[in-house]
Amino acid sequence: MTNRVIFIGLSLFLYGIALSLPALAFKIVEITFGGQNNKVEIATLTDKIITMTGAELTLVGFFGLLLLVIPPSIGWLANPAYWTSCVFFFRQQYNWSILTALISIIVVFLGTISAFWFRLPAGSIPFQKLALHELLLGFWLWLAAPGFIMLVSIFKLKK
Repeated sequence: MTNRVIFIGLSLFLYGIALSLPALAFKIVEITFGGQNNKVEIATLTDKIITMTGAELTLVGFFGLLLLVIPPSIGWLANPAYWTSCVFFFRQQYNWSILTALISIIVVFLGTISAFWFRLPAGSIPFQKLALHELLLGFWLWLAAPGFIMLVSIFKLKK
């Protein structure tokens, strides 16, 4: 019992650090309209960079799902999958813990990587969007949290 609590505690510690650190860096894309009747959208990538912490992304991702900004916001669904893997780990259901942790890693990676191709809304500013520029330390620590649970579950199954 104490080993499981320690391992879950370490994983949640990684998760907590990931939420507090900058996770993603975005470049601001200025949107202007031109062409015939000003109906053509012209996007200009600026040098302004905005970083967001894991906690901000968790909140924004949840609201992104509610507002159906689907491709990048799907990465938010990795959070419940990670929490579920912790519950399965605590219950000693290691096969399910491995599966849900793996799903969590795949979903967050694919959801976040899709933001390289999809521009995200920049809050309430209609003429700006965000383009993913860089994956920062918080993102990699977030990936480490379910990865740690998955590795420990694999070792527990081998015993």
